[in-house]
Amino acid sequence: MLDLIENRRVGVEYQVILDARTLEPFGYEGLARLYDRDGAPLPPQAVFDCLHASPLSLVQLELIAKTAQIEHAPADGKLFVNVDPDALLLGLAPDRDHPMFRLLARRADVVVEIIENSNTQQADRSLALARALAEAGIQTALDDIGAPASLLALPLLMSVDYYKFDRHWLGRRDDTAHRALLSHLLGFARERGKATVLEGVETAGDLELARALGVDYVQGFLFRERFVSVRP
Repeated sequence: MLDLIENRRVGVEYQVILDARTLEPFGYEGLARLYDRDGAPLPPQAVFDCLHASPLSLVQLELIAKTAQIEHAPADGKLFVNVDPDALLLGLAPDRDHPMFRLLARRADVVVEIIENSNTQQADRSLALARALAEAGIQTALDDIGAPASLLALPLLMSVDYYKFDRHWLGRRDDTAHRALLSHLLGFARERGKATVLEGVETAGDLELARALGVDYVQGFLFRERFVSVRP
């Protein structure tokens, strides 16, 4: 971990986010790609999970990753980035003087993705982060809505600007209850002026479903030829 941080072995993959109707680019999600000293990829989630035992190292890596994501991002459109709440909160209230807030403010079109939660304590921390980002003028998205083992916190749902629906909805397209729930969530989003993104779009059928549901934007490997990769 120390070698990874000290030598900044952090790259970025930018996954395009497209208008569901026109397929014109709306923006990109910047995803950290981590490498060992031999150039072999490391699983990002496992690395970040490990670093929760060392909060300062977690902050360091998040700052390195976000700096790369912002510096190398395509110039046009929104830039969606994931931020681990623990890298900003560290058990305390969000601090607007935190270097991460200053870094995110460098680009006016940044949207911070806040992950879905698996317990109420995480939900409280995510809500505190969403409110602090809003006060700083930074837009937010709720990521992975509907992912397995996730907890949908209603105050958080009402606090963010974008809803990003997890790929698992696509696997439940023939389940009438899940289809009805998704339709209601999308209807609520339209009523409240929230933009929606469907993740995991991999086939023409997935895209057709997104259009039928009235999703605003789509993201997934169907459009992988338009992804952009930057290695360290």
